[in-house]
Amino acid sequence: MELHHHSEQLAWFDLQPDGVAGFISIYIWLDEKNAVIETGPACGLENIMRGIAAAGLAPEEIDWVLPTHIHLDHFGGGGHLLRELPNARALVHPRALKHVLDPQRLWEGSRAFLGPIAEMYGEPLPVAPDRVAAVEDGAVVDLGSTQLRALHTPGHAPHHVAWVADREVFVGDALGLWYTGLDRAFPVTPPRYDHALALASLDALESLDTEWLHYTHFGPRPAREGVSIAQVREEFKAWLGVQGVVGARPRRRHRRRGRGRDNDAAAGGAAPASADRAGHGAASGRYPPRVGARHARVARCAALILILT
Repeated sequence: MELHHHSEQLAWFDLQPDGVAGFISIYIWLDEKNAVIETGPACGLENIMRGIAAAGLAPEEIDWVLPTHIHLDHFGGGGHLLRELPNARALVHPRALKHVLDPQRLWEGSRAFLGPIAEMYGEPLPVAPDRVAAVEDGAVVDLGSTQLRALHTPGHAPHHVAWVADREVFVGDALGLWYTGLDRAFPVTPPRYDHALALASLDALESLDTEWLHYTHFGPRPAREGVSIAQVREEFKAWLGVQGVVGARPRRRHRRRGRGRDNDAAAGGAAPASADRAGHGAASGRYPPRVGARHARVARCAALILILT
């Protein structure tokens, strides 16, 4: 397990769930109280425990588990991890809380939408009520010398939260995916994706005085050198025209499947599958002129990455 020290207080590593490298970043904030930001899926439990040990921490020294949202690739391993961290508590958006306490609908919806990818990720375990709490927009987690602030950033998911620490932001999927080797961001559009809310969340993030954007997919990126939220916004708008990426047809299919089902549960873990399905649309070569060949190539690369995962 290779641990990267971004600063004295922040370390991160490549989770490599099921051996897939360059896909999910896990962050550890080191302070008087220690926090793990994102957990990845259940199949990454052994690797996340190795990462915690590599950071010089014993399991009982982790105080907080802070996912950005509860899709399987971000908190599918949360229940598993908390059983290994005796003193830690998790914080999630209020809309996500019931699905953390009882993840059955989340799992059923994820299996229906993700298929074999969900099976690879592994089934989430319930979290005991005394090990998790709801976090409201603007709430602060005091780690000692640092405070992490919850910023509600819906769009990718209604319950998505970014975590803000001074001039660093853990963005989850609010800024889409930005993989090593791809010079473009692109949105991830599960059934509950809301483009207008996603753009509003970009505005909220852009209003911050940020130096670093910490992507879950994938890794830290300087906010003012090569990656700007304004650029991400333009990419999102361009991707709106790529057939299948925003997911109109998958969303209709989901609505037929999901009648009577809780929407937040049905959306759980959909990010890789929606990008996978988006990839099939992208690979067909049907691109609006304003998107252009460059976005087409990126779409195919992105689709390939996510299909392989």
